[in-house]
Amino acid sequence: MRALYTFAVICAAGTASSVKSINRRQFNFNEAVNYFDSEILSASLPLLVSQEDPTDTRSGTTQCSSPSAQWLRQQVRNVSEEDLSNFFDWRINTLPFAYKLFVEKSQYQSEYFGLNGEHTHEINSIHEEVQSFWSDSGVDDEIYVLGAHGSDLADVDKLIPTLEFMFVGSYDANFTADDHAADIQDLISRLPGGYEHPLLTFNAFATDEGDGIEHSTIMIGDGYFEFQESMGFGSEGPEYALTHEHAHHLQYALGVQDEDDDTRQAARREELMADAFSAYFLAHNSGGDMTVGEMSDIHSVAYSVGDCVISHDGHHGTPQQRRCATKWGASIAHSPDSVDIDLFEIKQRFDLWYERIDDLDDLCEHSKPAAQSRMHNLISIPQAIIVAVFGIANLLGLVCYLSCFSEYSIYDLQGPRKNKVYIEDKTVPAK
Repeated sequence: MRALYTFAVICAAGTASSVKSINRRQFNFNEAVNYFDSEILSASLPLLVSQEDPTDTRSGTTQCSSPSAQWLRQQVRNVSEEDLSNFFDWRINTLPFAYKLFVEKSQYQSEYFGLNGEHTHEINSIHEEVQSFWSDSGVDDEIYVLGAHGSDLADVDKLIPTLEFMFVGSYDANFTADDHAADIQDLISRLPGGYEHPLLTFNAFATDEGDGIEHSTIMIGDGYFEFQESMGFGSEGPEYALTHEHAHHLQYALGVQDEDDDTRQAARREELMADAFSAYFLAHNSGGDMTVGEMSDIHSVAYSVGDCVISHDGHHGTPQQRRCATKWGASIAHSPDSVDIDLFEIKQRFDLWYERIDDLDDLCEHSKPAAQSRMHNLISIPQAIIVAVFGIANLLGLVCYLSCFSEYSIYDLQGPRKNKVYIEDKTVPAK
C-alpha cells in the first residue's frame, strides 16, 4: 500500500513515470493506528493517481475525469519528486488527523472548521440537524466533529507527541523524534503556502469507536474546504461533507461494513450509499429542505470528489456515479411514501438500485430531477390567479390561431423554445 501510494503521488506531480522509494529509514507503525492509517490511504489514493482509466466506459461515453484529482495535481505541480516521496513515506498527510484523534482528544469543544474558522457555524448547525433527523436510526448520538489543520504541525509540542505515537519504537539516539519533526517542518516550509497547503489536510472521513479511537468522530480537513471553495461550492461543499460522513455512521449502525465480501466493490458501494443517504437528508422536507438549485450544487459537489481508478480496491466511484447516487437519494426523499420510509427501507432500496449501477443511462441520466422543496415552491393565491387568467387567454388565442392560420405551425412562427438546465460546467438543452 505504501509503495503504491508514493508512486501514485509522484505520477500526480507529473515528474516521473516510476519512482524508487527515497525513504531513508524504516518506521514502525503503532498497531493502534494501523487501521486509521490504512483508512486515510485508501480514501486518498484514488484522487492522487494521475492516470485516468481509458477503459472506464461505465460512467458515460466520454473518458472518466476527476475534478478533485485534477485540482490536486495542480497543487503539487511545483513540489519536487523527493519532497513528495518523503511527504507520503513519512505520512505527513495523516499527522494533522492523528494529532486530533490520538493526541489532543480533550480539546473537542474548541473545534473550528476552515483555515480561519469560516465554516464553523455551518458545520455545527448541519451536524445538529442531521443528528436530529436520524435520531431514531440507532446511530451513536455522541459523534464528535473535528477539524484537521496543517497549522498544528508548526507547533513542535503537538508534532513531536504525534510522531512518537504514530512511529512508536522508530527513534533512537541517532535519529530522534525531534530530528524527524525538524525534517518534516523543513519539508513543509518548501510547500507552496507552507502549513496551509491543502495536501496536508485534503480529506474527510468518519471513525467509529475502537481501534484505538476513543470516540465516534467525523473529521474534515482544511484542504477539503479549500478545494470546494475553488469549485464555487463554499456552502454546499461543507454540508455535503458533513452529511456524507455522518452517513458512514449510519452504516456502522446497519452493519454495512460487515456485509461486503468483495473488497474491490466494498469501498464503492459504501461511498455511493453514503452519498445517497446524504442527499436523502439534504433534499427531505424535514431534513435539509434544499431547493432544486441547491440540490443541483450537491450533485456537482459529489461529482467533484469522484475518482477514476476503477481497478483499485480504494475506488470510491466515478464522478458520474457519485452524482448519480445523490440524485437517487434526493428522488427517494421526494417519493410519495417518504414519510413512512425508515433507514432500513432506504438501504434495501439502495441495494436494489446499486445492482444496476453500471447502467447509468437507465438509473440516473433519464431520471426525473428531485422535486423542489415544498417550502420553496408554494405559489401564492395572486400568482395562481394570474397564471389561470393568462392560461385561459392563451388557450383562446390558440384556438383562434389554429382556426385562422392552420397552414403555419406554432414552431415555424415562434421558433424552438427549449429551456436550458445547468449540469456541471456545461449548459445543455433540456429533454
